Amino acid sequence: MKRSVLCLLSGIVWILTVSAPLAAELATDEAVLSPVAAIEALLGEDYIYDVSFLWFDQLAEGRIRLERAESPHTYRAMLEAKTLGVAAWLTGDRVQRYVSVMQATDDGRLHSQVYESHILKKKKGKINNRIKRYTFDSENRTILYQKFNGDKKVSEEVIAWNHEEWPDDFLTAFYNFRLGNSGPLVPGARYRIPTFKKEGPADILIEILSEKARPSKAFFPAGGHLVKVILDPDVFETAGGDVFMWMDASGRPVKGLVEKVIGLGDVKGTMRQ
Repeated sequence: MKRSVLCLLSGIVWILTVSAPLAAELATDEAVLSPVAAIEALLGEDYIYDVSFLWFDQLAEGRIRLERAESPHTYRAMLEAKTLGVAAWLTGDRVQRYVSVMQATDDGRLHSQVYESHILKKKKGKINNRIKRYTFDSENRTILYQKFNGDKKVSEEVIAWNHEEWPDDFLTAFYNFRLGNSGPLVPGARYRIPTFKKEGPADILIEILSEKARPSKAFFPAGGHLVKVILDPDVFETAGGDVFMWMDASGRPVKGLVEKVIGLGDVKGTMRQ
């Protein structure tokens, strides 16, 4: 059960990441905005989701928000998932938090500056925070990778990036997608978003499903927009690796589903009203 809950948290992360960045783009008419003005228009978005599987409701909660960072034209996105109730007791009040600081530049894109992942767990009344931090240096084509246990640095290495495409962390990558940097969002279209893992380059594949291509799942209402994301199954230990997200006619990311999570079946997320 404990391992299943941890898989569930990883599923929440991908439901939220896909949902929030896509919402307004499909809900509003296209407008020509500068890169800074476009990202500024997204500030203040804050989505909260209840997550369930099998017969368990509200087993966990997920949240994503975007705010202005300290330097000019820089922004901070934070994605957080936490277990609730019995699941929180089983996992030591586990929280997974992902934070990206990104900068809007003249080329129309957001670029990663610092990306951190935090895993917080309570043990014997104390909260332990394990941190992985990536600091991007596009000028020198390097990424500084550091690991911390609380305030104590555990390890550090410099990763030389010898590949053609400069990567973004997954939060920056999806906000770039939201801003239309991967192309127009239309039913039937497919997109490749370049990102990274410690071993090197990685891709996130996205498809906005046409009506005929929709899976027969009662969880998703008719109409709206259904988006499919294809990930490496190892990302959160699924049998298939597919994530679906449904947006209503106004573009709100209302429902998300992670298929075939091992030991759980389909994991579902619904926007809290």
